Amino acid sequence: MIQKFLSQQLARPSGWFGRFFTSRWLEKINVRMNVFALESLNLQGAESVLEIGFGSGSLLEAILKTGKCHHASGLELSEEMIAFVNKRLAAHIQLKTLQLAQGSIEQIPFASSSFSKVVSVNTLYFWSDTRQALRECARVLIDGGQLVLCYNAKQDMQNWPGHVHGFTLYEASEVEDLLSDVGFVNITTRSLQDPVQGLVYSVVATWLPSTI
Repeated sequence: MIQKFLSQQLARPSGWFGRFFTSRWLEKINVRMNVFALESLNLQGAESVLEIGFGSGSLLEAILKTGKCHHASGLELSEEMIAFVNKRLAAHIQLKTLQLAQGSIEQIPFASSSFSKVVSVNTLYFWSDTRQALRECARVLIDGGQLVLCYNAKQDMQNWPGHVHGFTLYEASEVEDLLSDVGFVNITTRSLQDPVQGLVYSVVATWLPSTI
């Protein structure tokens, strides 16, 4: 029961536990993954970035601090995480350099061709329809925009008993194939050995609809 509860919190932090424990726990264990994701974004300046599943908001904050993102948006299922980040990054929201929204990746509530980069860390396992999720990411990207996904290796996740409660695990080659099937190109995967989370992947894919 404990493993199932923790798995549900990871998928969608909720209640006082989600706000006061899960948010801080996720930020702590995802430190290196968030750095890896930020490096993979390779921000060039005047970017518009969407993070899907922003949790405690630490990656959103890091993106804004680079000075290379003129506007960031965040999409999150959890009302508790939205409330948490509304307070944490209130200054950016007041300056209108950050917008937060509630919703799912399968139906992103932003206009088409709104972002130069889309990033998501540790959410891939919870998507109910992976191809639809990737199609939505493509829809909100500008031509030539990039999607960055960071996730744990399947073999390491399988060592944690909680993965049986709502997680879908992927090999790196499976993620690349899914991206290719949807129409992404120039797909590259890098790996990182994290002492906390084990083997981590970061895949970068470019959306060029004129090529399909």
